[in-house]
Amino acid sequence: MATTNLYTKGACVWVPDPEDVWVSARLLRDFCPGDEQLQLELSDGRVRLITQTSGLPPLGNPDILEGENDLTALSFLHEPAVLHNLHVRFLDYNSIYTYCGIVLVAINPYEQLPIYGEEVIDAYSGQDMADMEPHVFSVAEEAYRTMTREETNQSIIISGESGSGKTVSAKFTMRYFAVVGGAVQQTSVEDRVLASNPIMEAIGNAKTTRNDNSSRFGKYIEIGFGQNGDIIGANMRTYLLEKSRVVFQAPMERNYHIFYQLCASRDLPEMRALKLGPAEHFRYTNQGEETQIPGTDDAVELDRTRNAFTILGRHSVLHQMELYQILAAVLHLGNVKIQADDRSLALFSKLLGVECAQMAHWLCHRRLAVGGEMLVKPMSGQQASDARDALAKHIYGQLFTWTVLRLNAALQGQREQPKSFIGVLDIYGFETFDRNSFEQFCINYANEKLQQQFNRHVFQLEQEEYMREELPWRRIEFSDNQPCITLLEGPLGLLDLLDEECRMPKGSDENWAQKLYDQHLTRSAHFRKPRMSNTAFIILHFADTVQYECEGFLDKNRDTVFEEPINIMKSSIPNGSLRSGKRPHREHKLTVGFQFRQSLQLLMDTLNSTTPHYIRCIKPNDLKKPFEFDPKRIVQQLRACGVLETIRISAAGYPSRWTYEDFFSRYRVLLRQSPGQGTIKTDCQRALQELIPDSELYCFGKTKVFFRAGQVAVLEKLRGERLHAAVVTIQSRVKGWMARRRYLHICWAVLTLQRYTRGRLVRRLAHTLRYTHAALVVQKTYRMLVVRQLYLMIREATITIQAYIRGMLARRAYRELLQQRAAILLQATVRGWLQRRAFGRIRAAVVLLQCCVRRQAARKELRKLRAEARSVEKYRELNKGMEVKLMQLQLRLTSEHHPAPQSPLLRTSIITLQSFSACESLKKEKEDLSTHLLQQEKSQVGDMKAELEEERRRYQGLLREFTRLEQRYENLRDMSALAEVPTCQQKQHKSEKIRLRIKIVLIGQSTCANTKKGFPSRRWCLSGTKTRLGPLRSFVGPAVASPPLQAKAGDVTGLLECKKRDEGRLIKNLITDLRASLAASLPLGLPAQVLFLCVRQADCSGEPTRAHALCSTSIAAIKASLKVPAHGQTTLMTKRMGWYGLDNFVPLTFNTSELNRTLSDLCIQAYQQLLSITESRLQSLIVPAVLETETIPGLSGSGSKLVGSRRRTGSDPRAAGAEAPSMVMVLREMSALHTAMNQQELPIRLQEQAFRQITYLLVATALNSLILRKDLCCWNCGLQTRYNLSLLEDWLRARGLQEGGAVATLEPLIQAAQLLQMSKNSDADAKALVQTCHVLSTQQIVKLLTLYSPQSGAEERVTLNFIRIVQVQLESVIYSSYLLLDVRRVFPVIFPRHTPPLLNAEQLAIPECLKISFLRKT
Repeated sequence: MATTNLYTKGACVWVPDPEDVWVSARLLRDFCPGDEQLQLELSDGRVRLITQTSGLPPLGNPDILEGENDLTALSFLHEPAVLHNLHVRFLDYNSIYTYCGIVLVAINPYEQLPIYGEEVIDAYSGQDMADMEPHVFSVAEEAYRTMTREETNQSIIISGESGSGKTVSAKFTMRYFAVVGGAVQQTSVEDRVLASNPIMEAIGNAKTTRNDNSSRFGKYIEIGFGQNGDIIGANMRTYLLEKSRVVFQAPMERNYHIFYQLCASRDLPEMRALKLGPAEHFRYTNQGEETQIPGTDDAVELDRTRNAFTILGRHSVLHQMELYQILAAVLHLGNVKIQADDRSLALFSKLLGVECAQMAHWLCHRRLAVGGEMLVKPMSGQQASDARDALAKHIYGQLFTWTVLRLNAALQGQREQPKSFIGVLDIYGFETFDRNSFEQFCINYANEKLQQQFNRHVFQLEQEEYMREELPWRRIEFSDNQPCITLLEGPLGLLDLLDEECRMPKGSDENWAQKLYDQHLTRSAHFRKPRMSNTAFIILHFADTVQYECEGFLDKNRDTVFEEPINIMKSSIPNGSLRSGKRPHREHKLTVGFQFRQSLQLLMDTLNSTTPHYIRCIKPNDLKKPFEFDPKRIVQQLRACGVLETIRISAAGYPSRWTYEDFFSRYRVLLRQSPGQGTIKTDCQRALQELIPDSELYCFGKTKVFFRAGQVAVLEKLRGERLHAAVVTIQSRVKGWMARRRYLHICWAVLTLQRYTRGRLVRRLAHTLRYTHAALVVQKTYRMLVVRQLYLMIREATITIQAYIRGMLARRAYRELLQQRAAILLQATVRGWLQRRAFGRIRAAVVLLQCCVRRQAARKELRKLRAEARSVEKYRELNKGMEVKLMQLQLRLTSEHHPAPQSPLLRTSIITLQSFSACESLKKEKEDLSTHLLQQEKSQVGDMKAELEEERRRYQGLLREFTRLEQRYENLRDMSALAEVPTCQQKQHKSEKIRLRIKIVLIGQSTCANTKKGFPSRRWCLSGTKTRLGPLRSFVGPAVASPPLQAKAGDVTGLLECKKRDEGRLIKNLITDLRASLAASLPLGLPAQVLFLCVRQADCSGEPTRAHALCSTSIAAIKASLKVPAHGQTTLMTKRMGWYGLDNFVPLTFNTSELNRTLSDLCIQAYQQLLSITESRLQSLIVPAVLETETIPGLSGSGSKLVGSRRRTGSDPRAAGAEAPSMVMVLREMSALHTAMNQQELPIRLQEQAFRQITYLLVATALNSLILRKDLCCWNCGLQTRYNLSLLEDWLRARGLQEGGAVATLEPLIQAAQLLQMSKNSDADAKALVQTCHVLSTQQIVKLLTLYSPQSGAEERVTLNFIRIVQVQLESVIYSSYLLLDVRRVFPVIFPRHTPPLLNAEQLAIPECLKISFLRKT
């Protein structure tokens, strides 16, 4: 199938644009051969007609390849595809790194990104380059692993123009090597390698118009590694320092940073002798009119530089001050004017220790050799200024060289010679300015050489790939820039003619330009002459056409400096330190171009002898704005750095490469017949012969099938058409089945409707008949009812009339009788009422008087009680006297119901309060006080728990730091005892030992202070809340020993006596030489019990000193045994932890608090060492087992993803035939740990804490890898991960370990798996996603959505609009902002306290294998 058939309606193409370089468009109709025009619809809706004068426009890649992390994996390899892919990754995905084959393209984001922390280094360490997202750490890891595996030297070549981020990339690369390649002893070599960066930035970097921290020199650092892959030394080489910047800066630029740092720190006491002023007062620092960099403090930067000098150790304070004196002298030299009594010249001479008169004389005169005689000739003002500037450049150049030599001396390893090295080349990129001079000429010459080496290496890799796959090799044509290099460095080339002109007595730039025209204008296609200039020339470089101005070439190439000022400075006191850095006089006569060519050739020889890795840094815009993409600048740099050339070389061969398994999984739908019994390779060959008739468009290798450019898009189209046809067929069958089913349903509905209709008609007829019969019955009954009602009404009226007449007569007689009796009763009532009214008035007056008196007394008592309850003093002593208050209130309440003897005042108050319902107010007051007490108690408990947890975390962290420093000190002591080092190095080691001792002592003191200050100081809180805080007592840790109990030797029996001469044997047999197999067979805690009985016997015998010494010796032996590698013997480790459980029950006569604290610390160390053994075993299993292993059969066959092949030969570290990591292996390791802990009867609470730490490591490692790997962010991986985690949850629950937080730590990874499985289309989906993933941070959610990759046609890519909706909803929720989890986080451990049974020597069964028969029972 031809590529032209892809130009169909709706196809995406790219058309040139003057602003955006390339814009996307879609075809409005199919293209037919012979059509002269194409009708396109641009992305903004405009319609454009283009003619076929220069061929068809480039096709766009399929949507599934949008945002691909490897440019060579694109189906169509051309400039617009590369530019669009970088645009999508940089702006839409915020990914600054992209692979281009073996090249890592790094775009400067111009802001700090959280992707360089130690957790990211841990995530990339040990991972394959093809598995992880593009990153500078991935390239560094590839170089490091290749070096350790193949034992070959490596190089990382970082290039790019100024401001593209080369220096930052080099720093992060070196930091990665320092962390991953750091020795176990944590020596200072790694710190020294990192400390060299601030120094070189200070003396070699400056602010330019393009970059605030531009490197003005080339740097190649060789980091040496030892046998075990640890850093043992480094060496640095520099190239072409821009010395002209010392004396001249363009507008908006600065001199080197070190000058401004000194000026900013001029007020320091040690800097006052330099007589410095603000940077605006010096000619060498004020020419650019900008002396400040926004966001940078030069004084702080000088502190960093001085600290770096201190770390390197080779620069004492005296040497640093000499260096600062020379730099200050250079600044004063720039202010020297050709006049008498110049103050700046006097300061310059004083700082360098030279005679001012001689220096003034030779700055204005020069010595000439004429006819064998030496003549002194005065110079003009301009010549004297040039001589002054030449001297300043020479001094700074020698100072720079001397500093590099001292850095190399400090970076040299002392233990052994490096077995291999990794070189990091940070060199200037291709430069072109409005005016280009000698510096740009040398820089572009170096880039020509590097580009040639890059092209040949890429070509060689392609050739090796074809030969490895046994493909027919056809030479690929690529643009070789050898003619341009020959023009520059060949015989009678530009550099040769320049050196020849420099040797001429009257050589000039004009004569050199004329020689160039005569020699190369008609002979080289890469050399041209400008039309309007006779002192310029044009060179056609590989990246661009550059015009160079000849003015100044000869002076810069000669680098002339007169000998007389140099000879004067040779005798200067501070300059004596620089004599070792000076070159001989005859070497100084070599031209700069010749020296640069020699050093460049040496660099190329070094690079050719190593395996190179490439990082191309890109500057996205010239305004230094974060995440702003300028297509014109990007394309210009892509052409200049060779990325497009890599694409062209790849496109010239077979750029698309698939393994047979991936190809078969992806395109098996295109097979016209079912797969046969043959291999997958045979099926793929048979399918391709049918799909692509032209055999030149593909080729079969041993393990892969190779395609020409565009053929993958052809296959994708065929696959889409086949799937579309299959979908149409399925739809037709489904629609027919649905129609037949609908017809049968209608027939059944019609019959049912007819049956129900007939039944309804019959039921209606029956209802009519029944209604007629009922009407007759109703009429008959109604007539009877009317007659009966009439009869009953007449009868009832008659009876009613009779009753009313009889009642009227009876009531009349009753009223007459009642009137007589009422008169008598009325008289009696009136007389009684008059008597009662008189009596009531008297009684009311008496009661009112009593109430007023009682109310006054009650109110007085009530006010007194309320004042006491509300007083500040009562609340202040609430924690101390709250129980008393509650008892008083309870007593008051009790006295109301149970009368008891009370004071008269209290009895009167209670009676009065009862009279006025005061009992209810007292009850309410009691309830309020009780509620307040309870709330305050709860808040105190919560605060104390949080403070206690934080105190314990800090204490255990200090303990880990103390152990690491102590181990480092002992390693340094052993290393210094074995190695013979110079005297200065011995002094340095001695000072470092003293510093480490002091640091260890300080940490120990701070640990003790925190222990004594953190826990007992809070006991005042416990006094008021003893009943509530009782469960917390077991968390406090080792307590101070109880008061000593006096006991005599004869009072205690059942002990073991050990004579003093046998104590060494006892310690050796029980601790030092105890084997793991023997320890596992002993009863639990037997060695600790024996030691305890021996210590107890010595104490009871009146020898507390010997008992204390025996305890101290035992603890020292245990501590020494912990330092011995356990070799996986977890049983022995848990056995030792069983010993430490006896540290708080020793009622001895001497103070055991310090011993108890030490034993507690050793217990924590043993616990951490036990976990570190299991973690080291699990580290390499976590990612493959949790994320990659196919535990659910057949899951991976559901779809396959378009990926590019970046995996190099032998890059898989897994041994052939080895068992693939799986969850079974992970659970096996965890079961081994659980079994060992159970065998030693460790408490379940301690086991829960241990497995919480293990599960956190598992989740953090897996989640970090998931976030950094695009190939794992898919639906299948989410389902698989969730299934694997369910296995882990079941394992934890089966062993009863779910209560300690181990299951809760799985939540982040579970939510990440759920996120991959959820629907991601609508606003409702976004809301559900935010509610579900409440544990994940905002950055993690956005990163997972960005990396999500569909693996089948049924899935859709997550749109940018959906990601923005999620971000908006996340803003309303408080989410943390971290991206990766800290793998090194350690949870504080809490050891539960328990009381052991009483010990007796008669109860112990001591086996003979312990060899302690010399002990005697007492």
